[in-house]
Amino acid sequence: MISFLIKYKKAILIITLAFFIGSIGYIGLDSYRRGSFSSNVAMVGSQPITYRDLYKAADAQARVLRNNGVDVDEEMTKYLNQQVLSALISEEVLVQAAKQFGLDVADYELALEIHSSPAFNQNGQFNKTAYEYALRHQLGVTPLQFEEQIRRSKLADRFRMALYSFYKLTPEEVRFSYQIQNGSMDGFEENKKDFEKQLFETKMETAQQAFFDDFNNRVEIKTYLNEQA
Repeated sequence: MISFLIKYKKAILIITLAFFIGSIGYIGLDSYRRGSFSSNVAMVGSQPITYRDLYKAADAQARVLRNNGVDVDEEMTKYLNQQVLSALISEEVLVQAAKQFGLDVADYELALEIHSSPAFNQNGQFNKTAYEYALRHQLGVTPLQFEEQIRRSKLADRFRMALYSFYKLTPEEVRFSYQIQNGSMDGFEENKKDFEKQLFETKMETAQQAFFDDFNNRVEIKTYLNEQA
C-alpha cells in the first residue's frame, strides 16, 4: 500500500482535488443512465448504479490524469474505479436525502448554470447550437440528460451545505482543541487561522461520515465491484 501511494502520489492528488473542488455530479457528467451495462455495480436502496455509469465516469477521470502526464495502468485503473464508485454512491445518497427533506433545484438555476458556462458561449453569449453540438458530439448526451445530471449535482451540493450549516466551531472549541493537540497554547494566535480551517474540515468529514452511517442503517447500500474483479 505504501509503495502504491508513493508511485501514484501525483495521480492521487489530482483525483482528490477533482473530487474536492468539483461537485460529485460533474465527475460523472457523461455517465448518464441509458440502461444497464450488463449489470449493476451498486445499489443505493432501489436505485441502481450501473457499470455504464462507473466506466464512463472513470474514463473521464482517466483522461484528466493522462492529460496531466499520469500513466493510467491496470493498478491505477482499479484505484480510480473504486474512487469514482464511491463518488457516485455518495452523490446518490445525498440526492435521495435532499429529496426526502423536500429540497429542490429550480429550472432557472439550471439555466443560469448552463448559460454562464464558457463551454457553451460564443462571443460572450450563450449559443444554443454550440450547446447542443457539444453535448451530442463531446459527451454523447441529450440536453435533457445533461440537465438532469446538473440538477442532481446541485441537489447533492445543496444537501451537503445544509448538513454543514448545523455544525459551527465556537472560539472555546478551537482553543480547547488546539491545547489538546499541542499540549499548550503556544503559538495559538499565529496558527489560529490555519488550525481553525483544519479543525473545521475534520469536523465536516466526521459529520458527513456520521450522516452516511445513519443513512446506511436506514437504506441498504450494496456494491459489487470487487465481485467482478
